[in-house]
Amino acid sequence: MKYYILKTTIALTDGKATAIETILTRPDLIKATNEALRRYDAIGIENVSVCKHNAKQYKARMAAQNKRRLAARKLTVAEVAEIIEEVEKLKA
Repeated sequence: MKYYILKTTIALTDGKATAIETILTRPDLIKATNEALRRYDAIGIENVSVCKHNAKQYKARMAAQNKRRLAARKLTVAEVAEIIEEVEKLKA
């Protein structure tokens, strides 16, 4: 059996609770997964759990994760220059 680590983030948006699931590791043996879980706990990452690998669920979670990641728009050079300018004004 293979297992992987999943982080669940719960947020309130427009009065509704929404859960965002983020896959943190690839499917691996239980011993390696438990060690990774121990390390995540040691560095203070909360709301992590071990999930049994089911290909259909794993692919669906990964697709949703990629959709969220790609939906975040990249900054243009002009926007970065504007941000740097604002930071320099605050320093002065």
